[in-house]
Amino acid sequence: MRTILATLRNEAESTIRAFYALQQFKYLLTSLEDVDRINTNIDFWRIFESSLLTKVFIGIRRIFENKSNTFNFQRALNLIKSNIDDFQPASLEQRKSVGYSERPGWLDEFMADVHAPHEEDFNSLAKLVRLSSKRMKGAYTEAASKIFAHAVHTDATEINNLLADINLDEIENALNVVWHFYEQVWHMYENGREPLLTISPYPYKEEVQQSVIQQLRLGA
Repeated sequence: MRTILATLRNEAESTIRAFYALQQFKYLLTSLEDVDRINTNIDFWRIFESSLLTKVFIGIRRIFENKSNTFNFQRALNLIKSNIDDFQPASLEQRKSVGYSERPGWLDEFMADVHAPHEEDFNSLAKLVRLSSKRMKGAYTEAASKIFAHAVHTDATEINNLLADINLDEIENALNVVWHFYEQVWHMYENGREPLLTISPYPYKEEVQQSVIQQLRLGA
């Protein structure tokens, strides 16, 4: 289960961090002073933007596609639900006891309030993902496949037409909910915590944004 959760985290986090770096870069383009800095090394920043855009769309495709032979959100959900026994208090207690020659004194208090998950917990979290990612499986995955994965379209007009309906807020919302799903399931598995259905934002957004700002303003 830890391998499944680690893979889901890597897919979600690498994509959302690329997204926030891209979002911050586009925001810097609204500043004349920052544009002047970008123009001092324009080739680097063009590659930077193109690489992030590719990473974001390939990440969206990997997370939201429905192919049965790849690791995606739906497959992760199915694997998690099929191993629901791993989330039960008895399994959690066994994991927390690993490495101790005798039962640790703190374990009784820890186990007193743990949540015993049922399938509806995972279904409710997955519903949040579905509601926020409907469009990801349409225009976004099509753009990812035809522009960034297979280069079906190379003409600038065709590319712009495919990207015309892309909305950064939609991408942010969809990726945030996948991260929320991962985080809640991780806490269920590792800490026996009851899942929260109120979506919390990605906690390291500012860290990513600041890294882009520093790269531009300190490196220029």
